[in-house]
Amino acid sequence: MTTERARSFGAAADDYDRLRPAPAAEALRWLVPPESRVLDLAAGTGLVTRALAAEGVHDVVAVEPDDAMRAVLTARSPGVRALSGTAEEIPLPDGSVDVVLAASAWHWFDAERAATEIARVLRPGGVLGLMWSYSDPDTDWVADLRRIGRAEAQGSASLVRSGLSLEMPAGAPFAEGESRVFQRSAWVAAQDVAAMLGTYSSVLTLPAAERRDVHRRARAFLTERVGTDPVLVPFVTGAFRTVRS
Repeated sequence: MTTERARSFGAAADDYDRLRPAPAAEALRWLVPPESRVLDLAAGTGLVTRALAAEGVHDVVAVEPDDAMRAVLTARSPGVRALSGTAEEIPLPDGSVDVVLAASAWHWFDAERAATEIARVLRPGGVLGLMWSYSDPDTDWVADLRRIGRAEAQGSASLVRSGLSLEMPAGAPFAEGESRVFQRSAWVAAQDVAAMLGTYSSVLTLPAAERRDVHRRARAFLTERVGTDPVLVPFVTGAFRTVRS
Protein backbone atom coordinates (compact mmCIF):
# COMPACT_ATOMS: atom_id res chain seq x y z
CA MET A 1 0.00 0.00 0.00
CA THR A 2 2.88 2.38 0.76
CA THR A 3 4.27 1.90 -2.74
CA GLU A 4 0.81 2.47 -4.24
CA ARG A 5 0.44 5.70 -2.30
CA ALA A 6 3.94 6.90 -3.15
CA ARG A 7 3.34 6.27 -6.85
CA SER A 8 -0.14 7.80 -6.89
CA PHE A 9 0.98 11.41 -7.39
CA GLY A 10 1.94 11.08 -11.05
CA ALA A 11 -1.71 10.67 -12.04
CA ALA A 12 -2.35 14.20 -10.74
CA ALA A 13 1.01 15.76 -11.58
CA ASP A 14 -0.36 18.97 -13.10
CA ASP A 15 -2.77 19.58 -10.21
CA TYR A 16 -0.05 18.72 -7.70
CA ASP A 17 2.23 21.33 -9.23
CA ARG A 18 -0.48 23.98 -9.41
CA LEU A 19 -2.06 23.44 -6.01
CA ARG A 20 0.50 22.20 -3.50
CA PRO A 21 2.24 24.93 -1.44
CA ALA A 22 5.89 25.64 -2.14
CA PRO A 23 8.15 25.77 0.93
CA ALA A 24 8.52 29.07 2.73
CA ALA A 25 11.36 31.12 1.27
CA GLU A 26 12.77 31.63 4.78
CA ALA A 27 13.09 27.86 5.17
CA LEU A 28 15.19 27.62 2.02
CA ARG A 29 17.43 30.47 3.18
CA TRP A 30 17.95 28.64 6.48
CA LEU A 31 18.78 25.32 4.81
CA VAL A 32 20.88 26.39 1.82
CA PRO A 33 24.17 28.27 2.30
CA PRO A 34 25.19 30.72 -0.44
CA GLU A 35 26.89 29.34 -3.56
CA SER A 36 25.69 25.78 -2.90
CA ARG A 37 25.17 23.01 -5.41
CA VAL A 38 21.83 21.49 -4.42
CA LEU A 39 20.22 18.11 -5.00
CA ASP A 40 16.42 18.34 -4.97
CA LEU A 41 15.68 14.72 -4.03
CA ALA A 42 12.25 13.23 -4.77
CA ALA A 43 11.76 16.53 -6.57
CA GLY A 44 8.24 15.82 -7.81
CA THR A 45 7.12 18.53 -10.22
CA GLY A 46 9.87 20.90 -9.15
CA LEU A 47 8.16 23.08 -6.54
CA VAL A 48 11.38 23.27 -4.53
CA THR A 49 13.54 23.64 -7.63
CA ARG A 50 11.56 26.69 -8.74
CA ALA A 51 11.47 28.14 -5.23
CA LEU A 52 15.27 27.84 -5.10
CA ALA A 53 15.55 29.64 -8.44
CA ALA A 54 13.41 32.46 -7.04
CA GLU A 55 15.95 32.76 -4.21
CA GLY A 56 18.84 32.93 -6.69
CA VAL A 57 19.97 29.31 -6.31
CA HIS A 58 20.44 27.96 -9.84
CA ASP A 59 23.02 25.18 -9.42
CA VAL A 60 20.41 22.48 -8.84
CA VAL A 61 20.04 18.89 -9.99
CA ALA A 62 16.64 17.24 -9.50
CA VAL A 63 16.10 13.51 -8.97
CA GLU A 64 12.58 12.09 -9.25
CA PRO A 65 11.42 8.49 -9.88
CA ASP A 66 7.97 9.22 -11.32
CA ASP A 67 8.06 9.91 -15.07
CA ALA A 68 4.87 12.00 -15.07
CA MET A 69 6.05 14.20 -12.19
CA ARG A 70 9.47 14.60 -13.77
CA ALA A 71 7.90 15.58 -17.11
CA VAL A 72 6.12 18.49 -15.44
CA LEU A 73 9.38 19.47 -13.74
CA THR A 74 11.34 19.58 -17.00
CA ALA A 75 8.55 21.47 -18.78
CA ARG A 76 8.36 24.17 -16.10
CA SER A 77 12.07 24.31 -15.24
CA PRO A 78 13.62 23.79 -18.69
CA GLY A 79 17.18 24.67 -17.66
CA VAL A 80 17.33 22.19 -14.78
CA ARG A 81 19.09 18.83 -15.01
CA ALA A 82 16.40 16.31 -14.06
CA LEU A 83 17.30 12.65 -13.57
CA SER A 84 15.36 9.47 -12.91
CA GLY A 85 16.34 8.00 -9.56
CA THR A 86 15.36 7.34 -5.97
CA ALA A 87 16.64 8.27 -2.54
CA GLU A 88 18.01 4.75 -2.24
CA GLU A 89 19.79 4.89 -5.62
CA ILE A 90 20.90 8.44 -6.45
CA PRO A 91 22.46 8.78 -9.92
CA LEU A 92 25.23 11.19 -8.85
CA PRO A 93 28.93 10.79 -8.02
CA ASP A 94 30.34 10.67 -4.50
CA GLY A 95 30.67 14.03 -2.75
CA SER A 96 29.16 15.93 -5.67
CA VAL A 97 26.66 18.24 -3.89
CA ASP A 98 26.71 20.69 -1.00
CA VAL A 99 23.06 20.36 0.02
CA VAL A 100 20.42 17.62 -0.31
CA LEU A 101 16.81 18.76 0.08
CA ALA A 102 13.78 16.48 0.31
CA ALA A 103 10.33 18.04 0.64
CA SER A 104 7.39 16.02 1.99
CA ALA A 105 9.23 12.85 1.04
CA TRP A 106 11.32 11.43 3.87
CA HIS A 107 8.44 9.23 5.09
CA TRP A 108 8.41 7.50 1.68
CA PHE A 109 12.11 6.57 1.86
CA ASP A 110 13.81 3.49 3.23
CA ALA A 111 15.54 5.59 5.88
CA GLU A 112 18.61 3.39 6.34
CA ARG A 113 19.39 3.02 2.63
CA ALA A 114 18.50 6.66 1.87
CA ALA A 115 20.76 8.00 4.64
CA THR A 116 23.66 5.97 3.25
CA GLU A 117 23.09 7.23 -0.30
CA ILE A 118 22.59 10.84 0.77
CA ALA A 119 25.81 10.70 2.80
CA ARG A 120 27.60 9.31 -0.26
CA VAL A 121 26.64 12.18 -2.59
CA LEU A 122 27.07 14.92 0.05
CA ARG A 123 30.47 16.45 0.57
CA PRO A 124 31.74 16.44 4.21
CA GLY A 125 30.16 19.41 5.96
CA GLY A 126 27.24 19.38 3.53
CA VAL A 127 23.64 19.89 4.65
CA LEU A 128 20.72 17.49 4.55
CA GLY A 129 17.49 19.49 4.74
CA LEU A 130 14.05 17.93 5.12
CA MET A 131 10.86 19.96 4.74
CA TRP A 132 7.11 19.51 5.10
CA SER A 133 4.74 22.23 3.80
CA TYR A 134 0.97 22.11 4.31
CA SER A 135 -2.09 24.16 5.22
CA ASP A 136 -2.04 24.70 8.98
CA PRO A 137 -4.47 22.40 10.84
CA ASP A 138 -4.08 24.47 14.00
CA THR A 139 -6.64 26.71 12.29
CA ASP A 140 -10.02 25.11 13.01
CA TRP A 141 -11.51 25.33 9.53
CA VAL A 142 -8.35 23.90 7.97
CA ALA A 143 -8.42 20.92 10.34
CA ASP A 144 -12.07 20.24 9.47
CA LEU A 145 -11.37 20.54 5.74
CA ARG A 146 -8.40 18.17 5.92
CA ARG A 147 -10.60 15.62 7.68
CA ILE A 148 -12.92 15.58 4.66
CA GLY A 149 -10.01 14.29 2.59
CA ARG A 150 -8.55 12.22 5.42
CA ALA A 151 -5.43 14.34 5.00
CA GLU A 152 -4.92 14.47 8.77
CA ALA A 153 -3.67 10.89 8.42
CA GLN A 154 -0.66 12.13 6.45
CA GLY A 155 1.18 12.83 9.71
CA SER A 156 3.14 15.93 8.67
CA ALA A 157 1.50 18.21 11.22
CA SER A 158 2.05 15.74 14.06
CA LEU A 159 5.70 15.41 13.09
CA VAL A 160 6.21 19.17 13.03
CA ARG A 161 4.33 19.68 16.31
CA SER A 162 6.62 17.09 17.91
CA GLY A 163 9.58 19.36 17.14
CA LEU A 164 10.78 17.39 14.13
CA SER A 165 12.90 15.28 16.46
CA LEU A 166 14.13 13.08 13.64
CA GLU A 167 16.95 10.65 14.20
CA MET A 168 19.20 9.47 11.41
CA PRO A 169 19.69 5.68 11.27
CA ALA A 170 22.40 4.28 13.53
CA GLY A 171 25.83 4.69 11.99
CA ALA A 172 24.79 7.34 9.45
CA PRO A 173 27.46 10.08 9.35
CA PHE A 174 25.25 13.00 10.36
CA ALA A 175 25.40 15.37 13.31
CA GLU A 176 22.49 15.94 15.67
CA GLY A 177 19.86 17.88 13.76
CA GLU A 178 17.96 21.06 14.48
CA SER A 179 14.55 22.22 13.34
CA ARG A 180 12.52 25.36 12.74
CA VAL A 181 8.94 26.14 11.77
CA PHE A 182 8.08 28.87 9.27
CA GLN A 183 4.58 30.27 8.80
CA ARG A 184 3.00 32.31 6.03
CA SER A 185 -0.44 32.98 4.56
CA ALA A 186 -1.64 33.31 0.97
CA TRP A 187 -4.91 34.11 -0.79
CA VAL A 188 -6.10 31.06 -2.75
CA ALA A 189 -9.23 30.62 -4.88
CA ALA A 190 -11.81 28.57 -2.99
CA GLN A 191 -12.04 26.10 -5.85
CA ASP A 192 -8.30 25.50 -5.60
CA VAL A 193 -8.40 25.10 -1.82
CA ALA A 194 -10.97 22.32 -2.30
CA ALA A 195 -9.03 20.79 -5.19
CA MET A 196 -5.84 20.70 -3.12
CA LEU A 197 -7.32 17.82 -1.13
CA GLY A 198 -7.31 15.80 -4.33
CA THR A 199 -3.51 15.92 -4.47
CA TYR A 200 -3.07 13.91 -1.26
CA SER A 201 -2.45 10.18 -1.52
CA SER A 202 -5.38 9.50 0.82
CA VAL A 203 -7.69 10.88 -1.90
CA LEU A 204 -5.71 9.94 -5.02
CA THR A 205 -5.99 6.25 -4.18
CA LEU A 206 -9.80 6.41 -3.88
CA PRO A 207 -12.12 5.34 -6.72
CA ALA A 208 -13.05 8.20 -9.08
CA ALA A 209 -16.59 8.60 -7.71
CA GLU A 210 -15.27 8.95 -4.16
CA ARG A 211 -12.67 11.50 -5.28
CA ARG A 212 -15.43 13.58 -6.85
CA ASP A 213 -17.46 13.34 -3.65
CA VAL A 214 -14.52 14.58 -1.57
CA HIS A 215 -14.21 17.61 -3.85
CA ARG A 216 -17.97 18.30 -3.72
CA ARG A 217 -18.05 18.13 0.08
CA ALA A 218 -14.92 20.26 0.40
CA ARG A 219 -16.34 22.95 -1.87
CA ALA A 220 -19.64 23.00 0.04
CA PHE A 221 -17.76 23.18 3.34
CA LEU A 222 -15.76 26.21 2.23
CA THR A 223 -18.89 28.02 1.09
CA GLU A 224 -20.71 27.35 4.35
CA ARG A 225 -17.85 27.62 6.86
CA VAL A 226 -15.42 30.16 5.39
CA GLY A 227 -17.66 32.06 3.03
CA THR A 228 -15.01 34.03 1.16
CA ASP A 229 -13.45 33.60 -2.25
CA PRO A 230 -10.49 33.80 -2.42
CA VAL A 231 -9.63 32.21 0.94
CA LEU A 232 -6.77 33.35 3.15
CA VAL A 233 -4.97 30.05 3.81
CA PRO A 234 -2.38 29.71 6.59
CA PHE A 235 0.58 27.56 5.58
CA VAL A 236 3.36 25.95 7.62
CA THR A 237 6.78 24.75 6.53
CA GLY A 238 8.55 22.56 9.08
CA ALA A 239 12.26 22.21 8.33
CA PHE A 240 14.93 19.89 9.74
CA ARG A 241 18.66 20.38 9.12
CA THR A 242 21.63 18.14 9.82
CA VAL A 243 25.26 18.26 8.68
CA ARG A 244 27.25 15.42 7.20
CA SER A 245 30.36 14.66 9.25
